[in-house]
Amino acid sequence: MTKGKKRGLLLYMIVLISLGIITQLVPEVTGALTKTEILQYENMQITDEVKCYIVRNETVHLAANAGTINYYIENGVKVRKNTKILDITPHSASSETSEYADIVTRLGKTNVTLTQMNCAQTGIVSYYVDGYEGYFTPEKMATLKYKDVEGLKIKPVNLTRKNTLAGEPLFKICENNYWYMIAWVDPSNIAKYEVGNSVKVDLPMGQVKANVEQMVDQGEKWLVIMKTTMFYEDFTKIRSTKANIITQDYSGIKVRNSSITTDKGVVGVYIKSKNGDFVFKPVKIITSDGITLLLMFPAFMIRMGKKSVL
Repeated sequence: MTKGKKRGLLLYMIVLISLGIITQLVPEVTGALTKTEILQYENMQITDEVKCYIVRNETVHLAANAGTINYYIENGVKVRKNTKILDITPHSASSETSEYADIVTRLGKTNVTLTQMNCAQTGIVSYYVDGYEGYFTPEKMATLKYKDVEGLKIKPVNLTRKNTLAGEPLFKICENNYWYMIAWVDPSNIAKYEVGNSVKVDLPMGQVKANVEQMVDQGEKWLVIMKTTMFYEDFTKIRSTKANIITQDYSGIKVRNSSITTDKGVVGVYIKSKNGDFVFKPVKIITSDGITLLLMFPAFMIRMGKKSVL
């Protein structure tokens, strides 16, 4: 055999041996390059952005006669029934035109009283009235329609002043043992709610915990009624506000959807052990936001699953 042929045979053998080594190493190289993530214990919240309306048991007090107002109680103070809120020193009115005519018209005869000096019930004093005190009531709230409410122009008016005409609103008393928040929810989001469940409502001045009392199917929208016993600084003043309702608040291990795989029909993830091997372990999925999942599982470094079940 010539030297050229010997060199060719040697080169051929080297290539075969090299290919064999590469074939054995590829799985290990593939595993080393597999994308992994270190998991951490986190919270996941399921939320819903809505326009929230405040419903209270409240009574508006009107002036029985014209005169000068003398206040005794400040706004936001809780008082007992029959507490004297103010006095009116009678005198003839310089004008018969009331700047509160629209409010008085909206109020009608519902939830109003002419007991001008003393409060008619125990509650919190408020000098802010919007005229819808007889419209948004616990007795009527379940029958309110979205198409009727969405167009209302609600603006609380500060009633504090020096003088009053007969029949004008002076103040109102709001029961604070409990009150309600109502919101209209799209059908696509109603599955987030369940009667009896507790929710957290983020309002402009803080968070309030409440219970879902009732859910009313009104066709294009669902009316969700929530009841709370918590104190909220502005609750006697505001009628409507933007709110973020937290319907579920979970804790667990957060992973991407693509990390989940299946083995013989069992949902789980691959755990990377200390020696670099990947071992399949079942997991329990708590919830998902569509992009990530929350699991009941210890923190591990896992390999991205090849089979997605979501």
